[in-house]
Amino acid sequence: MKPSSVRASRMALVQYIYTSILMTELSAQNAFDTSTMSTKICEQFGITGRVFANRQKALAITEGPEEIIAKYFQSVNRDPLAQKILLHVQRPIQTREFNDYSVWLNLGQAFEFSRSVRKLTAASLESAWPDNLSAKVRIMADAYLDPEMLAA
Repeated sequence: MKPSSVRASRMALVQYIYTSILMTELSAQNAFDTSTMSTKICEQFGITGRVFANRQKALAITEGPEEIIAKYFQSVNRDPLAQKILLHVQRPIQTREFNDYSVWLNLGQAFEFSRSVRKLTAASLESAWPDNLSAKVRIMADAYLDPEMLAA
């Protein structure tokens, strides 16, 4: 294990759940490219979780060491494309609920997805969740992921 990984593993774990709305709808390719970049950054910094998005709205669940998650959220919050970002939950956690990070996108059209950026539909949603999903995350997701977000 790298020294930075040892330090990160000793830090308190947190989970942030937030929603965001962009000023304008992204193109399908731009949404995919942005999501791919996000997955690479999160993997690099040991962030786990899920993002469920279309071309303009997103629900994000990120977890990891408190210092890293706070900095990541601050950078998301400074994104000039974001019209509104609402942090709904910021809580300490004992263990991670997710073992990886992925983005699930509803682009509203046929698209070539990847291992870490996947197609979001009502049918694919259940496979995005871990077995140990907390009630808090499930309630937030059920409230946000309405039929409009999941329509293919």
